Amino acid sequence: MPWLIFAVLVWIVVLLIVRPRGLARLWSAFFWSIPSGFFPNQIFVSKGLYQFQESQYFLGDVPLFYLVALGGLAVIVMRFLPEHKIWQFPYLILCSLVLMLLQIFALSKNYILFIQWSLIDSFIFILIALITIVWLSSLTIRKQEKRYYF
Repeated sequence: MPWLIFAVLVWIVVLLIVRPRGLARLWSAFFWSIPSGFFPNQIFVSKGLYQFQESQYFLGDVPLFYLVALGGLAVIVMRFLPEHKIWQFPYLILCSLVLMLLQIFALSKNYILFIQWSLIDSFIFILIALITIVWLSSLTIRKQEKRYYF
């Protein structure tokens, strides 16, 4: 149930900050986040590095609503991605740190159990996943608008 609540909250934020035209432009971020989130998580869970708890619907060993939430988070990341390349890496580090805070909360509530995994492993994985999503999405998203506000 917590993964469903997380997904709903993420998509409420997406709908509040991204206009419908923006959703049409950023759909590929959602699309690319699914394989970028599913396959590594599936491998890591099957190797016994960590476990997801408190979910009724799984795709393999990964909660379905976790993947839906990842799609929304990818849309948010791409919506505010700086246009200038020099600012993109610091922005992705900041996003990774924010997502780490969410993961620490999930750890404290036992929604995720780290078995042979650490927070630094998680930070590196999140950063690489975000870089991958941004790179793949930039291949399919039209030029970003110059506005940085809603």
